[in-house]
Amino acid sequence: MGRLKKYRQSFMIWVSVLVGLTITLSLPMLSVQSAESYLSKSYRSSTQPFDRSLAAQSTSAQSTSAESLLQQGIDLYKAERFLEAATIWQQALTTFAEADRLNRSMVWSHLSLAYQQLGRWQEAEAAIATSLNLLQAELVHSQPYAAILAKALNTQGRLQWFRGQIEAALESWKSATVSYTEAADPTGVMISSINQATALQALGFTVQAEAELQTVAQLIQQQPDPDLKAIGWRNLGNALRKVGKLKESLKALQASLQVIQETGGSTAGLVSTQLDLGNTERALADRAIAIGSTDQAKQHYQAALTFYQQAYQQAAAAPSPLLKLQAQLNQFSTLVATEPDSATALASTLQPQFATLPLSRSAVYAQLNFVKSLTKLENLTQTEINPTSTYVKSTYVKSAAQLLANTIQQAQQLGDAIAESYGLGQLGELYEQTGQWQAAQNLTEKAFLKAEQAQAPDVRYRWEWQLGRLLEKQADPKGAIAAYTSAVETLKSLRTNLLLSSADIQFSFRDDVEPIYRGLVKLLLSSEGTPPSQDKLKQAILQIDALQLTELENFLGCNLAQTVQLNQAEVDPKAAKIYPMILEDRLAVVLELPGQKPLAYAEVMQPRQAIEATLQQLRQDLREPDRTPEALDGLQEVNRWLIEPFQSVLSQEPQIESLIFVLDGELRNIPMAALYDGNQYLIHHYAIALAPKLELFQPSRRSRNLNVFLGGIGEPQTVNNETFPKIENLSSELEEIRKLVQARPPLLNAEFTETNLEKSLQTAQFSAIHLKTHGVFSSDPEETFIVAYRELITGKDLGRLIQTGRIGEASPVELLVLSACSTAQGDNRAVLGLAGTAVQAGARSVVSTLWEAQDFPNTQMMIQFYQELLNPDLTKAQALRRAQLHLLDQGYQTPHIWATYVLVGNWL
Repeated sequence: MGRLKKYRQSFMIWVSVLVGLTITLSLPMLSVQSAESYLSKSYRSSTQPFDRSLAAQSTSAQSTSAESLLQQGIDLYKAERFLEAATIWQQALTTFAEADRLNRSMVWSHLSLAYQQLGRWQEAEAAIATSLNLLQAELVHSQPYAAILAKALNTQGRLQWFRGQIEAALESWKSATVSYTEAADPTGVMISSINQATALQALGFTVQAEAELQTVAQLIQQQPDPDLKAIGWRNLGNALRKVGKLKESLKALQASLQVIQETGGSTAGLVSTQLDLGNTERALADRAIAIGSTDQAKQHYQAALTFYQQAYQQAAAAPSPLLKLQAQLNQFSTLVATEPDSATALASTLQPQFATLPLSRSAVYAQLNFVKSLTKLENLTQTEINPTSTYVKSTYVKSAAQLLANTIQQAQQLGDAIAESYGLGQLGELYEQTGQWQAAQNLTEKAFLKAEQAQAPDVRYRWEWQLGRLLEKQADPKGAIAAYTSAVETLKSLRTNLLLSSADIQFSFRDDVEPIYRGLVKLLLSSEGTPPSQDKLKQAILQIDALQLTELENFLGCNLAQTVQLNQAEVDPKAAKIYPMILEDRLAVVLELPGQKPLAYAEVMQPRQAIEATLQQLRQDLREPDRTPEALDGLQEVNRWLIEPFQSVLSQEPQIESLIFVLDGELRNIPMAALYDGNQYLIHHYAIALAPKLELFQPSRRSRNLNVFLGGIGEPQTVNNETFPKIENLSSELEEIRKLVQARPPLLNAEFTETNLEKSLQTAQFSAIHLKTHGVFSSDPEETFIVAYRELITGKDLGRLIQTGRIGEASPVELLVLSACSTAQGDNRAVLGLAGTAVQAGARSVVSTLWEAQDFPNTQMMIQFYQELLNPDLTKAQALRRAQLHLLDQGYQTPHIWATYVLVGNWL
């Protein structure tokens, strides 16, 4: 069994079969795990008589030659020379005897991996099919057979993942887990389990994905080998980062680091873990920036730099020169984002190091990532020279061009069409920045063809977008629209893979996806003095709808393509929809009336920065009760943008009772009900709701009688060093609601724990949930939570608890009310936290607050809301409107008190 033992120990080089690890260029941070794979040696040996088939009749010379070729291929593959590895393995196939099915199957499996790395998908599919067919013909199912079958199934799952066949990949990895178990390979079980969790998360099965990862953690803890334990924790940490659990990722990677430090593990393993710790800290910093937490971001950026610096120092003793460079490149990309002056000093020391690297895929991508960071630094430099000047070519441009020319040549030597596509495309981007449009277009078209040749849509969409920008700059709007549209369609086909790609190399949604949708909308609405056509307005609405869906998927981390797209004209003839779209040079607004009536269009010609500054100031004014005059001025300004242009149209539609807003950017933080015309608020005329273009259930009128689950906590709490004050009117609010609707006794204070909440939800039948507790909703799922007794329940966990309680029930939750919560200040996507929680809970709609409401009027408003819901003829939006008007009638005139409430989702 010596070969089998050696086979299992060689698992330490198995790192990229964690399926999400593709090489992209969105975040220029490298990992040493990006391009190696778990490859096995031949199973023919005197110490391992795995069967007594005709394979045993092959000559010793043939065996030695075949095994030598197989090992040469493995060495070339580990050196990332995939084309040469494939060539050697093809030779090995001619040397292994026809009857030697196990070894031939293993070689075909290796060939499939090489073809996958080269983007030769049809050949990869044929190779893995041949491998599995040979195994199917094998009659003796020995332990070596199980080990090879596990490897082949894992390879098949990897291929299916990258081809977008997620359910098929999941089944392959489940089967691989069974075979790894039969092969007595617990580490293989761990890897296939991580892959299963990734697929489950992509399919939206969050609960099952987390359970699978918990199983992995148990396997790692039981692993006696410290080297394999360290690798296991590192792989788990990377998987957790991939599914957005960044804090848990940090803990797993720290566990890996601790094992290495305590047992004197390898230098390469130590550097790898330090790099990945830096990558997770960098992801935490980027997430903090996205939600407006700049102080936290600085701390995480500094922690990332510290880990990269430690990795650099340790890598001096590592055998690979690439390790040291990778640590510096990650440090460089972080400094570009945080300390451009320090990055400038580091840049000059990096370029000479590329000349010393041996030819490999990692070396090629290291250069591409360096150029990406260098280009960002160049843009910052140009802005500092003169923000309004024409482009000034610096030494960075020349350096980047030289590196890209070298990279393209090396990619051609490696036969790597994807890397060549990146090189050509980035060189095209460089020409774009220097204003050489035609040369940039030629290079971009070549990059596109290479991506097409490699069947790599995750690369192709970038060049479609780049081509669209270039055609727009060359005054070809028709061609630009076609290119942008192609990029959007490609993104749709990529939705799952891009959403679940590894976080350290994951595309940045704000940088690489959102601008494509906005750029297309801008082109559709640019009509040079004449109103856009009805067709273009409809296309613009479709693109904003798609952006809303993609943002929500990005928040949830799963594909929601199976959800129902609504045609609101058929749903509610008394509701109109308003689509404000914040573009670079204007605010565009489209009004959609029910029925087949023409779309109305208006625009405010102000730059994006000015519009966002106005909205950010307005949000601050609304949150402060002593700034009501300033808030009214801001609300009147936004009313002039969104409502006044359509007053005449709306006045001709007296049947309209509700306005449904599909809000964009900073507008999400503004309560539309409070828009002010100088005399009255918008809520005096219409019921208001917010609706991302997404519903999990076909909308219908709510049930006449609500069965409400009640719970909350009024006692002051301190959790994770954060203090939440006392809520005075907890009992009175919940008891008054209980008098109005059918409800069990509420779950209060010390009883309001995650465990008790789960038990209660499982034993009760309910159509609505009302929770009065502190909470925060943001575009960071890990920072979206409600407060329970001495603990926090994340939005994702709340959704899981509610979903678990609904098992076996046919009807969805009609309404989720989160009283006393608020959205994160400074986060223009925070409302996604509300929408995301509703989706995760399977709720048709959610009512909450943009900022924390005052306790007593909040209680009055909530009681009145349920009082209005007793009227079956009222929609939820109309009931909320009447409750808010009730507060106004009670003398609570300042918008700070009554306007904070929003209804997100189905308003019926």
